[in-house]
Amino acid sequence: VDGQDGIREPLGMAGVRLEARVHVVTTSIAAAQNVVKCCERAGLHIADLILAPLAAAQAVLTAEEKEFGTALIDIGAGTTGIVAFDQGAPKHTAVLPIGGNHVSSDIATGLHTPLREAERIKRRYGAALAVAVAPDEMIEVTTIGGRAPREFPRQLLAEIIEPRMEEIFALVQRQLIRSGMDECLGSGVVLTGGTALMDGVVPLAERIFQVPVRIGAPLECEGLDETLPGPMCAAAVGLVRYGAEPSDHPTLVAGDMRLIGRVRRRMMDWIKEFM
Repeated sequence: VDGQDGIREPLGMAGVRLEARVHVVTTSIAAAQNVVKCCERAGLHIADLILAPLAAAQAVLTAEEKEFGTALIDIGAGTTGIVAFDQGAPKHTAVLPIGGNHVSSDIATGLHTPLREAERIKRRYGAALAVAVAPDEMIEVTTIGGRAPREFPRQLLAEIIEPRMEEIFALVQRQLIRSGMDECLGSGVVLTGGTALMDGVVPLAERIFQVPVRIGAPLECEGLDETLPGPMCAAAVGLVRYGAEPSDHPTLVAGDMRLIGRVRRRMMDWIKEFM
């Protein structure tokens, strides 16, 4: 307000010039339309769209973590979402095209087992640090083609998982360094998503990020079934909280999404004319 920086809520202040630093999240119009259509066919009405990592942050991060700087990493099935907070506001977001399904695929290839069995093995026996697994611990694995189950050392399973998890965290670290947020993680890193529940994920992440790491489960959430893994439900709980807050946004309908597409095309035409 009139050159005075650091004002988070200017409502009621007097001034001539108002400036703001904003973080804009963009996505494919087709991807947004697919989400809207999918929900509408299920009989649901969409009030708004929100980036999944931001929704998860709504559920698992404290106000102090957002204030002093933290990065939330939501390891989903097909993607890994990142949102970095500093001074109470999101400063960087990204979505990487790699997630838990890639870990399951590696297990299926390495142990010659169907993908469904690989997913089960990952959830039950998965470990992200091979050195933390006893070398004599064995697991039974169903092989492809209906052959008799075979036994493998659990340490072999961890040796398959660890490189892929290292890759995911290394890609996240590269994003944080590129955005300059790696120096602003005073509160460390918070992990959510089903893949974050594997043994050894936290020490592996701490080794790569060199900051404290914790698993993020929904905070102050009454009525959540205790049998459900908290980190896996982070984004869903965050969406509920986001939707429960008062909002001035009108409800989106399919026609609105088509309008967004037309506006986007008109803007692109203007840019091409000036370029």
